[in-house]
Amino acid sequence: MTLDSAIDRVSAMLGVSLDWMELRTFLPVDAEPRLRKSALASSFVAALELARLGRAELQQEDTFGPLQLRRMPA
Repeated sequence: MTLDSAIDRVSAMLGVSLDWMELRTFLPVDAEPRLRKSALASSFVAALELARLGRAELQQEDTFGPLQLRRMPA
């Protein structure tokens, strides 16, 4: 998954909900198992970029716990 497609996917899914969502929910459900790591890495970088742009918030409650994100409240 390219970074641009990951940013588009994460942005579109963030626009649907204001609740916290785990990063793994942004992965394509039909992705081949061997490509899931690449898709997760691209989604992570996309989440960081959206946070940098002020369009998303990130949180992680536990060390090594799931990363969650949500759209920035308007």
